[in-house]
Amino acid sequence: MPRSLQAFKPLQFDQFRYLWLAQIAQALSLWTEQIARPLLVLSIGGSAIDLGFVIAIRTIPQIAGGFVAGVIADWYNRRTILITSKTASTILNISLGIIILSGQIELWHIYIQALLKGAVNAFDQPARQAMIPSIIPPEHLTSAVALNSATMNTMRILGAAGAGFLVAFSGFGWTFIFSGVVSSFAIFFTILMQNPTYTRNSASKNIRSGIDSFKEGLNYAWHNPLLKWVMVLALIYFCFGMSYMQVFAPLFATEILLIGASGLGIMLSINGFGGLIGGITLATINPNQKRGIGMIGVTATFGLMLIIFSLSTYTSSQILPFLILIPLGMVQTPFIALANSVLLAESPEKMRGRVMSLMSFDRSIITVGGALAGILCESLGVQPSQIIFGGCLVIGAIIISLIAPVLYKNPNKY
Repeated sequence: MPRSLQAFKPLQFDQFRYLWLAQIAQALSLWTEQIARPLLVLSIGGSAIDLGFVIAIRTIPQIAGGFVAGVIADWYNRRTILITSKTASTILNISLGIIILSGQIELWHIYIQALLKGAVNAFDQPARQAMIPSIIPPEHLTSAVALNSATMNTMRILGAAGAGFLVAFSGFGWTFIFSGVVSSFAIFFTILMQNPTYTRNSASKNIRSGIDSFKEGLNYAWHNPLLKWVMVLALIYFCFGMSYMQVFAPLFATEILLIGASGLGIMLSINGFGGLIGGITLATINPNQKRGIGMIGVTATFGLMLIIFSLSTYTSSQILPFLILIPLGMVQTPFIALANSVLLAESPEKMRGRVMSLMSFDRSIITVGGALAGILCESLGVQPSQIIFGGCLVIGAIIISLIAPVLYKNPNKY
């Protein structure tokens, strides 16, 4: 197979192909609502603080849900879990769209929908990620995870641009209904998957054994130095990096660049194009070594690019900020793919769901980051706040490189 096509090699496996197609539909639905939700908040009089707290309330279920979801993913059929979560996601998006079309939409509706969506996603992510090593050979694991990441960014291009134009020309109601209809295709492709042939955890399934099961996974991750420091680095990434999409980008579009809803869609589509390049590049390289070095490098570079992007908006150029979005997206994408591939490769099959659920706990730190971002933007302004967050990523990566040599001193293994 030509080197340029190596990134797509995992698609030769039927079960992964169905999972990938389901991820395409889910990602398109996700990015459509990710763009529409903050714009909806602002359109009904919400502030930057509201944007931050909508993110916060969406990630709160991942704190409690992450504990339950990881255990559930190791106890029960992961395909069934995915079908259930995707069905709930479809219903929630269509329901919000109907409320908007009725003209009764209020800010609390958005908070409730965001809370429930967070709970649904808390169960989807561990089950989906934990399933990958069961349907793909180990030598293709990093490539498969990176291909999923590239898919997310492809859908960011389509979903961001599409959502911006849908909001502008059809309104928020039809945009959320569209998101729900698209996610129904994710249900269809997941149904087509066969159940992986691996042995389920045979322990008794009750609250006490669930707590013990979760503690077992947590203890395993904590006493594995590599897993522990990957999770710490992920905490920094999610806290100071992920607020860019949900808080800073909408504010840059509406308050700094003055390009509105359709402009935000274009802005994030360009960013997604860069992410697509980054994801495909990682999938093509398919690194099974030096992934720890890669995580540190992309975290620091992502922070640097956020600073450069913020500084570019002080100039009179209307083009420069958009050009910077491409390399920004390229360095934003690889981190999660690298982190997930390390967690999956280093975890035994029987506890992959629990280990991957710890990433949900890391994602819950977005609650802190989003709320802090909103407060800083209100007090300091959008550009200085984004520069501070970018600086925290750079400094955090440097500190981790100094205190966690396990991430790079065994490059032949990691």
